[in-house]
This record gives sequence, structure tokens and C-alpha cells, in this order.
Amino acid sequence: MSKTRQKIKIIVNQYKNILENLGIKTQRVILYGSYAEGTAHRNSDIDLIVVSEDFKGMSLRERLEILGIAAVRIMKPIEAKGYTAQEIKKISSLSFLSEALHKGVFI
Repeated sequence: MSKTRQKIKIIVNQYKNILENLGIKTQRVILYGSYAEGTAHRNSDIDLIVVSEDFKGMSLRERLEILGIAAVRIMKPIEAKGYTAQEIKKISSLSFLSEALHKGVFI
């Protein structure tokens, strides 16, 4: 595992802990985008898909708000999207999420 990947794994684990403190127990966190592909640069953000049943019944705004609060608390450039496991199963094979799920790195 590269140094960069190790650092990202530490950041993601810290992010997961903050989410848990905010009441979101993660089932899976998937890293996608430039860090997963090994093409990240100094200004790249950390793209994540967070899977949790705690998102059930939450609006998109509520999900983004709680994910954003966690990112602010960790003070890292995290761009996260939150879904339930059921929503992940329904994803079209043509969507960007499908590609992220297939090319992403489970952390």
C-alpha cells in the first residue's frame, strides 16, 4: 500500500468515527475518483460513498448536511455522498455511482 493510500485510509477512518459520533453508523465507505485511481494531485478532494442504514428517511439535504459537518470537523477536503444499502442495489449500471462502485476502493 502506498504512503498516500495509507494516509487516505487514516483520514477516512477518522471521518467514519466522526460520522458515528454524529449518529451515522457506516456499513461501507468506498473511495472513488482520483485517490482511488492514483491520479490525485495537491488540490484533489477525497471522494467517498458512505453506505449507512441511518440515511433511511433522510432527505438529500439532510444527508449532505451531516456528511459536510463531519468533513468540516476533520478539516479535510472530503466530498461524500450518502446512500442506504437498498439505494445502492437500485443504482443503474449507467450512472456514475455504478462506475464508482466498480472502480472504487472499499475502506
